[in-house]
Amino acid sequence: MNILFLNSTRVKAWGGIEKWMLMTAKGLRQRGHTVYCGGKSNSLFVNKCIEAGFCTYSLKFGMDFSIINSYRLSKIFRHHQIDIVINHYNKEIKMASIARKFSRRTVIIVARAGLANVHDNWRYRHTYKHMVDGVITNTKAIKKKYLSYGWMEDDFIRVIQNGVDINVSANSDIENLRQTYNLPKRRPVIGIFGRLVPQKQHNLFLDVAKNILDEYPEAIFLIVGYGPLKDKIQQYACDLGINDSVYMVGFQTDLEDLYYYCDIILLTSAYEGVPNVLIEAMLVGRSVVAFDVGGVNELIQSGKTGIIVPSNDVRLMTKKTLELLKSAEVRESLGSEASKFIRENISIEKMVNSIENYLKELLACKSGSKI
Repeated sequence: MNILFLNSTRVKAWGGIEKWMLMTAKGLRQRGHTVYCGGKSNSLFVNKCIEAGFCTYSLKFGMDFSIINSYRLSKIFRHHQIDIVINHYNKEIKMASIARKFSRRTVIIVARAGLANVHDNWRYRHTYKHMVDGVITNTKAIKKKYLSYGWMEDDFIRVIQNGVDINVSANSDIENLRQTYNLPKRRPVIGIFGRLVPQKQHNLFLDVAKNILDEYPEAIFLIVGYGPLKDKIQQYACDLGINDSVYMVGFQTDLEDLYYYCDIILLTSAYEGVPNVLIEAMLVGRSVVAFDVGGVNELIQSGKTGIIVPSNDVRLMTKKTLELLKSAEVRESLGSEASKFIRENISIEKMVNSIENYLKELLACKSGSKI
C-alpha cells in the first residue's frame, strides 16, 4: 500500500495525534508499505517525519481548504500513486477529498479521531458521509458517542487501541536528570505531562498540589509540556503561594526519565481519548491518578493498575494521591500491575497489525468508495 499521513497541526504542536501518526507510519513502513508524510512547513510533525527518513512534503493549508492547495495535493496522489490518506482535521479531509477528484484516483480517505471532535451538525455529517471512507478511534467511548448521532454506521468506525514501544530501560539516572532540569533533591514528586492548553486543566493540578503541600511541604510538582497557557499557569501557582514547589520544564521529546523521576502522575484533563501519557507512565511502572474522562476507564482498572476519580473532583483526587504517597507498597503494586497490563495488551506491534488489517479491508472494498 502507498499511504500518506496528512497533518495540518500548528508548527510547534506535538501531541497524541502527531505521536500516533509517526509511530504508525514507522510500523507500516517496517511491514513493507510505502509511507509519505505531509504537514506545515517547519512544523515539529514535518521535521520529525524527515528525521525518521520519510519522504515528506511541506504543504500549505488555508483556514478551511483551498482549490489550489487541493490541486497541489492531487499531484502528490498521482505521482506516488497514493492508495490511502490518513487525516485528523476537517480541513485535511476536505483538501484530500477535492484532491482525490482532481487526481482521478480511487484514494481511500481515513479520519483518525483521538478525541470526540466530530460534532453532530450538518457540516460534519456532510463531510463524513460524503468524503470519508472510515474512522479510526482509540476508545469505545468515542465510537459510542459517534454512533449516537444516528448517521454513522457501526462498521464505519474501527476502535484500535493506541500502542507503545514496550522496550524501555529498567531504570533512570535521577542525579543527571536533576542537574539537567535544575531540580531539588526533594520528595515526593508528582507530575503532569501534556500541552499547556485548556483541555489539560493544569489549574486543577495546581489545586491538588496546594492541598498536598499542606501535608507534604517538601513535595515538588513537575509540569512537562509547552503551550499558550504557560504564563497563566505560572501566575496561578503564584496566586496559590506554591510557585516555589512547582517546576515547569517545557516541551520534551524524551520523557522516559521524567516519568521515572515522578512518584505519582496525575491526569486532570477535561476530555481525552485514551491518553498516551497514561500508557507511557504505566509502562515504566508509575502510579497514576486520573479523572474519569474519555477512554481512561478502558485503560485503567481502578485500584489495580491505577486510580480513577470522577471528573473534576479535586477533593477526591487529593485524597487518593495522599493515600498513595503514604504507602510505597501500594504505589509499587499499582505500578507493577500497570506495567504488566501495558506490556501484555498495548504494544505497537498489536496496534499496527490492527491498523494494517483495517486499511486492507477498506482497499478490498474500494469499488464502493465515495468518490
